[in-house]
Amino acid sequence: MTPIAEPTAEFALPALQRARGAVGVTAKRRGAATVLDRLYQRGSAKARIPRGEGFEIVLLNTAGGVAGGDLFENQIIAAPDTRVTVTTQTAERIYRSTGQEDGRVDTTLTLGAGARLDWLPQETILFDRARLSRNLTVDMANDATLLAIEPLVLGRAAMGETVARGFLSDRWRVRRGGRLTYADALRLDGAITALTQERATLGGAIACASLVYIAPDAEDRLDAVRATLGRDGGASAWNGLLAARFVAQNGGALRTALIRTVALLRPGPLPRVWFT
Repeated sequence: MTPIAEPTAEFALPALQRARGAVGVTAKRRGAATVLDRLYQRGSAKARIPRGEGFEIVLLNTAGGVAGGDLFENQIIAAPDTRVTVTTQTAERIYRSTGQEDGRVDTTLTLGAGARLDWLPQETILFDRARLSRNLTVDMANDATLLAIEPLVLGRAAMGETVARGFLSDRWRVRRGGRLTYADALRLDGAITALTQERATLGGAIACASLVYIAPDAEDRLDAVRATLGRDGGASAWNGLLAARFVAQNGGALRTALIRTVALLRPGPLPRVWFT
């Protein structure tokens, strides 16, 4: 049997379609309540605002995940004296890239005077050979309150998945009153399984998360947060800011630890989608 020849340049396969999406939501104060002021959505990115207590934004990706070359942008504005919670409908999946293009997710949060914004996305699940570049940029007033988390899981343990190789760049920049208050960067590149075996990284664990709480009472919460973390992470506090790290053997254990700690730092329960 004659083998099938590789396609020539003239008949090369077309480039894969890339997902694009953008969401913009502005919340404003009306009396004692926080209400929607502006909503913009484009492409595969959607936002839903369920009815219930408080103002909650649920972000959706109708593309079903993020692959190399995809681009998603989120912009959330909490006007003065508003109370806003942002979460995602489900865990975000970062799929294998067929080339060297990164999937990209850029989020910008703006908090006016006296506002509170809780950024509480569900887990990001990294698949083998996935590539993701993610940026979280925050501009907040001096007296605003921010609670932000980013959970990460390296493969689905229940499916026997491992992340042998891949790329992740996760960059945080928080400015309070126009001054840089918090900067953080996580980068995994190449042999991820080998990189995360070291004690200075994840010590063989496959799940981790970062948490930042910026508020007038942040330093007062340090002892309580450390008590909930136990041996699953660590926390520090300085200049009105509390930062914590979580490490867990799997996504379920990470979620349990996050729920326990976030409950200490915000009034009311976590978003309902976390439990559905």
